[in-house]
Amino acid sequence: MRIKRHRNAIMLRLSTIFLIILVWSAVVLPLEPCAAGDEDVDPFDVYAVDGSGEQLLHITVRPSGNQVRVVKEGVLAMPGKPRGIARHPAKSSCIVTLLGKGAESPRAVTLVRGSDGKLSIAGITGLQDSTGYTSFDRTGGYFLTSSYHDGHCDVYQVKPDGVVGDRVSHQKVAEKYAHSVLTTPDNKFLYVPCVKEFNAIYQYSFDEKTGDVQPLEPFDAKPPHMFGPRHIAYHPDLPYVYFSNEQQLGVSAYHIAKDGQLAALQHATTIPRRSPYSAGVRGMHASDIAVTHDGKFLFLALRDFVADEDSVFMFRVAEDGRLSLVSRKRVGDIPWCLRVSPSDSYLLVSESGDEALAVLPIQHDGSLGDAVRLEWGSAVRNMVIQPLSGK
Repeated sequence: MRIKRHRNAIMLRLSTIFLIILVWSAVVLPLEPCAAGDEDVDPFDVYAVDGSGEQLLHITVRPSGNQVRVVKEGVLAMPGKPRGIARHPAKSSCIVTLLGKGAESPRAVTLVRGSDGKLSIAGITGLQDSTGYTSFDRTGGYFLTSSYHDGHCDVYQVKPDGVVGDRVSHQKVAEKYAHSVLTTPDNKFLYVPCVKEFNAIYQYSFDEKTGDVQPLEPFDAKPPHMFGPRHIAYHPDLPYVYFSNEQQLGVSAYHIAKDGQLAALQHATTIPRRSPYSAGVRGMHASDIAVTHDGKFLFLALRDFVADEDSVFMFRVAEDGRLSLVSRKRVGDIPWCLRVSPSDSYLLVSESGDEALAVLPIQHDGSLGDAVRLEWGSAVRNMVIQPLSGK
């Protein structure tokens, strides 16, 4: 681990000196032609949680022709250590969760975006249990959390002003390792995948009028042994859902039936593990997953904690939901979070080990071009994209 970090630090310093021009936290570099072709590429902002600095980072991304300008615009101090962040599906606001300290419970901070792009705190709510991954339902009326350490899923009402209200559902999913939660595009169901020894995909109905959550029968979609489903991505138009597999290092595709039950379509692979999974031992682990808004391509991040296999794998999505591998792109150390830009022109990667944000152009065939990088200055893991055009 120390050898890898030392080597990466040296490479980063050399590349910073000889290859990248940094001027007042701004990066401007030419890019290869992206999927937008001759069309205008929408500008957007990025908000990222910096737990080490107890702050929220504001980044602006401004494509222009064959160039993109990435600027660290500013920071907003947080009243605690932030962990998760979720963007409201219809409003210019987001919710950041703060870790609890000692007897203090976790909190949810509602942030509202002003016309200048800056966020301000609209309200803070104490949460009843631990949190990890966070999301909104499709209406924005409910805020969902899952707990990796305690294995539960909670649903909170969101008030008209965007501030988190009462908890309306609490589901004990597993003993631990409940990694994420996300409602289906029609907002009728939600799934909670569990990694490692608690390998499962738990299936629930969701009532968007009340926030009520009920387990389906059968409850577990039963992924293959030790696949470790971690994060979720839905096809935007068709009844398919995809899970990144932390231990298997690939992607599983499922068909969503009308009753919410999942049926396995395919288990796509990337590269083989160096050795079998061993509890408590860090090696190669898949992390995040993202699908383009047009449903044509899927991206999977692979983290390597001991060597240099850190990569993003690109898949083409067929009309029947199945995946075919397009290519592999080597990226910086420990790619944790993936986000697709509003116009499907860029993939954003939070390279937490290198403390950098990478902005990579998405080519017409789904492959990725060379990255523009901006140093976060800390090991940022979670981020959201805020469109500026309303798309």
